Amino acid sequence: MYIKRLLLSSTLILSLVGCAATYESAEESFLKGEVLEARETWSKLASDGDTRSMYRLYTSTNRPSSEDINWLKKAADSELIDAQYDYALWAISKEKYKEGQDYLLLASSNGSYKAKSYLKKNEKLIPLWVKAEKGNTYAILQIGEHYWQQKKYEDSLFWYERCAEELTYCSFYLGLANDQGYGVKQNHTKAAEWYRLSATKGNRDSQRNLAWLYESGLGTQIDKSQAFYWMSKAADTGLNIPTAELGRYYLYGIGTEKDTQKAFKLLSKAATENKFAAYHLANMYFNGWGIEQDYNKSFQWFMHSSKQDHTASLWFIGEHYYKGLGRDKNNYEAFKWYSKAAENGDKDAQFRLGWMLSHGEGAPLNNRKAFEWYLKSAEQGVSMAQNNLGYMYENGLGTDKNINRAFSWYKQAAENGNATAQNNLGISYQYGTGVSRNYPLSVYWYAKSAQQNNKSAQNSLNNILYKLKTRKITALSTDIYSESGFNSTPIKSLKRGEKVYVLSEGSQWTEVYHQDKNSLGFIHNTHLL
Repeated sequence: MYIKRLLLSSTLILSLVGCAATYESAEESFLKGEVLEARETWSKLASDGDTRSMYRLYTSTNRPSSEDINWLKKAADSELIDAQYDYALWAISKEKYKEGQDYLLLASSNGSYKAKSYLKKNEKLIPLWVKAEKGNTYAILQIGEHYWQQKKYEDSLFWYERCAEELTYCSFYLGLANDQGYGVKQNHTKAAEWYRLSATKGNRDSQRNLAWLYESGLGTQIDKSQAFYWMSKAADTGLNIPTAELGRYYLYGIGTEKDTQKAFKLLSKAATENKFAAYHLANMYFNGWGIEQDYNKSFQWFMHSSKQDHTASLWFIGEHYYKGLGRDKNNYEAFKWYSKAAENGDKDAQFRLGWMLSHGEGAPLNNRKAFEWYLKSAEQGVSMAQNNLGYMYENGLGTDKNINRAFSWYKQAAENGNATAQNNLGISYQYGTGVSRNYPLSVYWYAKSAQQNNKSAQNSLNNILYKLKTRKITALSTDIYSESGFNSTPIKSLKRGEKVYVLSEGSQWTEVYHQDKNSLGFIHNTHLL
């Protein structure tokens, strides 16, 4: 009887032990999606000192609570290596850098490959983080610079904002980020604010960049005097770029009176190391601005600048060869240098290549390639290229003949002020080429061209005016106005009886042409018969 009871007791104990929840059974529940049940088990086991369960309470949720973090730390302090590594990362994410460093070192000494890799990867940053935690602003600046160099701009700006009030280069980089759209949406207004904060404290780079914003009107109103003021401040340091820029300001009178002597002095000082200074200095020699014109020296400085990939200088070297300035005329050399500039996108060089290829200068005649270069230049707004492109379409040179496209390009060039295109547009309207015939518009464009002394347009005008309706001045005197309104600019005064040619008529104003100086404008209908 006693033996039987003993056996029954032992069986009960074994049954109870077999039903007890374990770490592994909790893991099975977790995998089945029974997360709350699993975490409840791990919580009980953690309270009994199970380090794996302590750690699992942290890893089993995407949003660990403060209690979960406490369990993670207990697991780390109980020598669980993965917990040491994860707690280190959590501490760093909360900017507890010294504590994070300590646990990384602990995990690494216990053999954690991840901890060793992290320490190695961030060996420059971690000591700076620790210093930054103590309020060291120079360390904060260095962290910002570290991320900036890696083009991790958002991380960089996070740190720069912390030292912007104390260190001028922190606010400079915040300005630069907003200026260029690094890590933030481009915002020139904010850029100007950050630059101004830094510039007023003496930062030379901010002074220079703020000057550029004032010059261009980005983020602020255009204020050339402020641009000059800040560029002068930046140049006081003797740095190359602001020195070159101040020379440019003096050369072209940006925010100050033109002073070619000061410009020459500043540009000469910076030209050896600064391609823009070399370019402007070359222009002074090329044009004889304040110094004796010297094509040999202009060529030398343009060449110096071109070696630093300054596109406009490539064009000017071509000009020296094409026109024989300071060296023998050489179309082949000119073509070579124009080609370099054109490939870099220089619109004037693209036009000149089109011209040379269409005339066989410096290269075999090739209308197809000429058309391609004219098109590139025309699309950048060069009116001469637009006109010539129209000519090639009109005559089927290098492309299929298309009088409608010819008219379109003539019109663009004419509206851009090209006298030859204005004459061509007059012809198009006179004869209905690529557009419906329209004598008043033909006269209008001939007149615009004749105003620029185009003799062909003047002759055409004399032969077509009879096609237009005429009216006479009835008032004692009146003016031709630039627009249909008395508040617009008076162009020419006329007396009673003088004749004008009608271009278009409205309910109150008539658009007219007058032969004296090929005047175009508007006269009020009450002054006309």
